[in-house]
Amino acid sequence: MTPFIGGKCTPGIGDVGRITRVLYVDDDISFLEIVKVILEKDGEFSITVSTEGEEALNILERGEFDIVLSDCKMVRMDGATLREKVRMMFPSMPFIFLTGREKKEGISGMLDSNTWYLQKGGDPAVQFVRLADLIRICTRTQSQGCKSHH
Repeated sequence: MTPFIGGKCTPGIGDVGRITRVLYVDDDISFLEIVKVILEKDGEFSITVSTEGEEALNILERGEFDIVLSDCKMVRMDGATLREKVRMMFPSMPFIFLTGREKKEGISGMLDSNTWYLQKGGDPAVQFVRLADLIRICTRTQSQGCKSHH
């Protein structure tokens, strides 16, 4: 199985030296904090966290973000619903599902040129490298002309 699957996401030339602003939504607080610490350690990413969808939407509305990262299965609002609400607010905002689910479990139809997927699990060192690479690729793609938010 391919570790991450997305739309027509190809590497491009991003804003060198610019911190990528990530909104990460997951109701697994321990995983949320691990992802935040690991991705922020080199200073390339600034991670704002939320444990539920409505709060995340409020944060997104008030702040400037380059990408949304979300779990699929959450208590109050699932990731699919969050993604649809994000799409209504910012149609071309890059969105990554970071989840323990298999792709076939309800999100394969949602993957498009602005929505990607990475499955949790496996070797953590490899997973976080892949996640950072995917964030870079997705935000670089957006910086090439289809970004419509803030």
